[in-house]
Amino acid sequence: MKKFLAIIFMTAILISGCGAANYERSEILMGTVVTLKAEGKNSQAAVDESFKAVAELEKNILSDVKKIEVAAGNGDFVKISPDVYKILQTAQIFSERTGGAFDVTCGAAVELWNIGTENPRVPTEEEISAVKNFVGFEHLHLQNGAARLDLRGMKINLGGVAKGYGVDLVRKIFAEKKIQNGLIDFGTSTIFAVGKKKIGIKNSRAENELTAIIELENSALSTSGDYEKFFIANNRRYSHIIDPKTCAPAASEISSVSVVVEGSQKNCATVADILSTAAFVLGRDSAEKFLIENKIPAKFIFQ
Repeated sequence: MKKFLAIIFMTAILISGCGAANYERSEILMGTVVTLKAEGKNSQAAVDESFKAVAELEKNILSDVKKIEVAAGNGDFVKISPDVYKILQTAQIFSERTGGAFDVTCGAAVELWNIGTENPRVPTEEEISAVKNFVGFEHLHLQNGAARLDLRGMKINLGGVAKGYGVDLVRKIFAEKKIQNGLIDFGTSTIFAVGKKKIGIKNSRAENELTAIIELENSALSTSGDYEKFFIANNRRYSHIIDPKTCAPAASEISSVSVVVEGSQKNCATVADILSTAAFVLGRDSAEKFLIENKIPAKFIFQ
């Protein structure tokens, strides 16, 4: 469930103060271009340390997910890294809260449709029915830093949560280094504005046009939509965002949703990442109802 905010349009720039230094660096990590910008005397140290942490996170995710899937169905709990354990804990909490609209165990369904690769396809009804047996967050168990999947053939997909967790990881390092102005940008799909920034959200149906410009201050923003990764078959657009209940691309009435979560919310970027996926699956009315009922300090921007 990898997600993309088409572009970020920066109308604010980082301006050096007396004795301050700006530092910016980009790398390809976690399947996207990660760009980190920081201002202050510790800017380079903050950015360089952050990239090391994100690289380690990516390594642990790939290793731990593989270990869990290999052991699926044998009844054994697999010890995993603390970061991956925290990712799965948060994912399970929101799977329960959203009634399964968000579910990291949808990996088998994601692979079935193959959207985002060179060979996407529409599976048969029989194939979709069969893969439903291997999707369900109730079959993922966590215990004392270890994880277990009940059924052999189940797969985990962290595309709707890992980048958000990575942003939060960097956010903590920036805070430790006392960075008060900067930008944490994970492929423009999930970001955190350190200080105040103006962010443009692309029109999901008009290339090179913006649908809104919002001011983001010490807050996270994540976007999910059907316009970056999709394919068209039989005059129908199939998005990469899978509805875990149907094991098919979400039949949403919206084309994209951006979620802003205040930095005061614990793990705000992780929450924003999850909510943008869940909101796309739920649709406008159910998503807004979810926010009210759960009293989450967040805002949705629908297209």
